[in-house]
Amino acid sequence: MKSLDTPSLYIVRLNPADLVTLSGLLTSGLALLSALNGLFPLACACLFLAMLGDALDGMLARHLQLERPFGRYLDGFVDMQIYLVSPALILYLQGFDGFWMFFLLLLMGCGCTRLAVFNDIGNIREGDDLAYLGMPVFWNLFLLAGFQLLVLWLPPLLLHSLLAIALVAFSHAMLWRRPFFKFKRLSHIFALCLGGFALLAALQFLVGVPHG
Repeated sequence: MKSLDTPSLYIVRLNPADLVTLSGLLTSGLALLSALNGLFPLACACLFLAMLGDALDGMLARHLQLERPFGRYLDGFVDMQIYLVSPALILYLQGFDGFWMFFLLLLMGCGCTRLAVFNDIGNIREGDDLAYLGMPVFWNLFLLAGFQLLVLWLPPLLLHSLLAIALVAFSHAMLWRRPFFKFKRLSHIFALCLGGFALLAALQFLVGVPHG
């Protein structure tokens, strides 16, 4: 147990990597605000910005040699907001409610378990590279983005059925004991996150602002 005799005004001292992690609360908060106002593509676009911060905080921590258990736990808590709570609320507000809520609860339960395992063991080694054990939760945003596109063309029952199947498969994959690819190149990370943001922001511009 650590001594509490060390003089400090606060219970923890945040470093630059921690601040990048916490930026996810701002961007995901904007996502929730957008969703509550019916701006669903924009809400998803904000989550892709949140994903960019989530990808960069670990790189920054490793580059500045700031890695510590606290940072990994903080990252896990913020990830719950970005990849589990926010997408579930967005989908619920878009009509994925009632019976369909079972699949959102399944997603959140498996996602929380996946994040807890990551907090315990971190990344794993696959050859000379780092990898994830179990499918990482951030892939949920790609399901959410696909939903925003398909909602324009598919009838609700078919769309909800396809999403339910996808959520069951994704929930299973998050707990599957096998290595999953980890993005390492900044160019790939920026392309995915900013590309997703631009696509969804453009989609919001095309569908416009809901009336009433």
